[in-house]
Amino acid sequence: MPANLLSKIKGPLVAIGLLVIGLLLSSLNNKTYFDQFFFGAENKTPAPSITNLAIQNYLQAETGKLPGNYCVYIKDLKRGATYKVNANQPLATASIYKLAVMYKTYDAINRGELKKEDVLTEDESTLDQILKPEADTNTSGTVSYMVADALRAMITVSDNYSALLLADKLGWKNIDDFLKQQKIEGFDLVGGQQPTATAEAVAILLERIFRNTAVNSQSSEEMKGLLLAQQVNDRIPKYLPKDTKVAHKTGELDNFRHDAGIIYGKNSTYIFVFLSETPAPGDAVENIANLSQKMYDALENPNSLK
Repeated sequence: MPANLLSKIKGPLVAIGLLVIGLLLSSLNNKTYFDQFFFGAENKTPAPSITNLAIQNYLQAETGKLPGNYCVYIKDLKRGATYKVNANQPLATASIYKLAVMYKTYDAINRGELKKEDVLTEDESTLDQILKPEADTNTSGTVSYMVADALRAMITVSDNYSALLLADKLGWKNIDDFLKQQKIEGFDLVGGQQPTATAEAVAILLERIFRNTAVNSQSSEEMKGLLLAQQVNDRIPKYLPKDTKVAHKTGELDNFRHDAGIIYGKNSTYIFVFLSETPAPGDAVENIANLSQKMYDALENPNSLK
């Protein structure tokens, strides 16, 4: 080939070569349908969660100062970060078990095994024996609730009769098995003298409700509605801005004081589960409220603790 002709085409060839290389490099990050069909779709892993060490350190320091046993799980649902203290240690649930009963009740309704208008009835003395087996109960009469009314009373005012009627209808073991089938590990409703749960297990259940994957979207929305109607508000919501929505459930029994919920802030949405066993349960209620306020401020403004 003549030298002058080679020199004329050399420049365009280099440019074309660079263009081809650029396209090849670009295609590595933008796979075509052809690539995915013949070579398989890429298994994308989620980005690692952003963890604010100041929040984790503060949480550990504050709970470490308190007398008793504290189990906390917080998940920032927008950033994906989690903050934990003893999150996998089981504690007696007190009324937190009612979240599991609610979840399984909606599953039974969805399956057609139960209807919201079904009426559940039991002798009051039988229910009292379950609640206080050591007490000498001579109550008479019956307790009756429609399923829909039992759900509302169980969650919003933590009515024990409603919870027992639903749990007896569903079967405690069925509820326990259902949670395990749903990959919600950490609840034990049948293995001991009283139900137990870990803070992380409670948080997983609440996240299913938040993401509308608890049974189905409609059931999840109804569960959120019940939790938002909670009337015991002396813990998580106490010191939060008055317009903050909190979908939560409290627990209270002997030395146990709990609260667990979904908090809808202005800049953040997060799950906060606080389980406690303490020699000063009255103080624990206030401790939950104070920590709730501090975590709200930190998650609304992630730099506030730095």
